[in-house]
Amino acid sequence: MVLPLSQLVQQLNHKKADFLNYDTALAQVRQDYQQALGTWQQKTLPDITAAMDPQITDWGARPIEPWPQGWRIPLGVQWPHRQAAREWARTQLMDVTTVAVDGSQILPSEELSLPVAVVQAGWFLNPHRGNGSYAKEIALELITPAELRQAEAQLRQPQIYRFHERYVHLRRFELELKTLQERMAEVAAPALLLFDGSFVATFAESYAPEWQARYVAALCQTLETSLKRRIPLVAYIDSSQARDLVTLLGHLANLPPSPHLSDAQLLNTVLTQWGDRSPVFVCDRGGILGSYGSWAKGIGFCYLKAHHGYPVRLELPLWIYREGLLDPVIRWLCGELITGQGYPYALEAADQLAVLQGSDRQAFLKQLQVWAESVGMELHFSRKWVSKQQRR
Repeated sequence: MVLPLSQLVQQLNHKKADFLNYDTALAQVRQDYQQALGTWQQKTLPDITAAMDPQITDWGARPIEPWPQGWRIPLGVQWPHRQAAREWARTQLMDVTTVAVDGSQILPSEELSLPVAVVQAGWFLNPHRGNGSYAKEIALELITPAELRQAEAQLRQPQIYRFHERYVHLRRFELELKTLQERMAEVAAPALLLFDGSFVATFAESYAPEWQARYVAALCQTLETSLKRRIPLVAYIDSSQARDLVTLLGHLANLPPSPHLSDAQLLNTVLTQWGDRSPVFVCDRGGILGSYGSWAKGIGFCYLKAHHGYPVRLELPLWIYREGLLDPVIRWLCGELITGQGYPYALEAADQLAVLQGSDRQAFLKQLQVWAESVGMELHFSRKWVSKQQRR
């Protein structure tokens, strides 16, 4: 069956008022925050610091980098044509090793009588030596029924909703960060490692405490490895819904909270030219960051105009800024963006390497079936899955 478009159009017209009212309300909120942004970005870093009430513990963001005029720091280069931009990118990245890691998973399925899953992390390494050499590989982990049972038994909150899915995502996350740490141990400066995700695990706050601790441990170990090895590490979030600057401005201007307005939306009127970035802020979101130990105030972020859409969010360990490496890191990242035509080339390569398609899932189930038969183990597949295989 296909999507009945005529019914969809009918529903959209019937519920038009809901959409228009939502858009009108959001537009008014956005206007209030834009006015606050216009006011406070013209003030100095000491002005904002002095205005921050010490009794408020969750400011969302704390400014750390002075800005010359407004929250827009231009890249400072322009090119007459695309080829000139590509040549600039090649020059910036020459002899700089870039590494990216991304992951994927196959979740346990009701089609199979026993729970089993797969996680994998793909990594791509380009030394930019001019000879076209690069390296790419996949790290794979099989999650057995025994591991799933053991994980469930260790929880203080049994019978968690969508337990298997959450646990598999945790294992994928840990594998991605373990892979990042391994690559950092192998490369030498100058180098840039890219992670597709956030260093601030707010998404895990609704998870069991045991799993929250594992997310935090994996992240803090990775950040610590970056610090010890002095290898810059950047989290790249293309469609960020973070609201740290919105929270800061709400406090400064005494505005009501706005859960539907993001930093990226707010800064879209400030970062207007490709390569523009905001100043660096310390992430001061509270919540799970309170369990990050020495890294609770050690993660910075800024926004970068990387394409025609909203600015992207960059998160980084603050040692990069404090040791004067932010500007070269931004230039290296912009070089990756030019090469990848709007998305970091290394991350795109890692994603293509790691992604598991529906055909991979079917191949996995078939291989599992062949293996089970070879060792005398009986597997039961749902009649629906068997029927699909017979029709293909």
